[in-house]
Amino acid sequence: MSRSRPISLLCLAAVLLAGGCYDSPFGEPDDDGGEKPATETIAALRARYAGTPFTVTGDIVVTGRVASSDRAENFYRTLCIYDAEAGLEVMAGIEHLHNDFPIGSRVTLSLRGLTVAQSRGVLQAGRPPAAGSGYATDYIGSRAALGAVLVRSSETLAAPSPAPLTIPALTENRCGTLVRIDGLRYTPEDLSAPTWAGYKRFTDADGNAVYTYVRPYARFADAEVPAGTVSLTGILQYDAAGDGRYILKLRDENDCTH
Repeated sequence: MSRSRPISLLCLAAVLLAGGCYDSPFGEPDDDGGEKPATETIAALRARYAGTPFTVTGDIVVTGRVASSDRAENFYRTLCIYDAEAGLEVMAGIEHLHNDFPIGSRVTLSLRGLTVAQSRGVLQAGRPPAAGSGYATDYIGSRAALGAVLVRSSETLAAPSPAPLTIPALTENRCGTLVRIDGLRYTPEDLSAPTWAGYKRFTDADGNAVYTYVRPYARFADAEVPAGTVSLTGILQYDAAGDGRYILKLRDENDCTH
């Protein structure tokens, strides 16, 4: 009998430790095994936006699949989701999102209390900005706050297929979605080092231009831009404040292929 108690205590400790390893339901499928029903599409939410940021007071819910990844650190604390031909950037505010929300995972976003705005043509949802902030939205900012509004609603991954488009066919409504453009060549505008960091200009056979953007802190920012004809894939953006140019924000080096 004297040996039974230590064994029981050890077993109990093991069970408690195993339970403690399960951190939280953040990023996990809904407990009921089902997906919260969407009240409207991302496209309909985009149609609601009339140029002025607004904070959602009702129970608006959208669903979509993840199209971006922060693994290569060109997307910083945000993730883009899409449904059909419309996209939305979630201003998550935490790192390593690719662990909880890998590309192709289906998610449900509850927008009550979030502010909807637009940046570089991309519809965004985030926390209301602080007074005096120069940004239309703020980062949600914590795992707990993000977990309260964004839930991975299925274990099944379905990698997004980028829409194959030409430069003349690009439209602002496509901003925030994954796009692929073939038959492009890097045509630098200056004599700076031909690395990915910053904006890079690519043109098609007719001279139409599109740009890529890579953060200086991205893991592939210092890699050399390939020469020759390439295909580019990225999340589409539109710089209305500049010269009205379209931009592909690459997820990693693999978004440029020969």
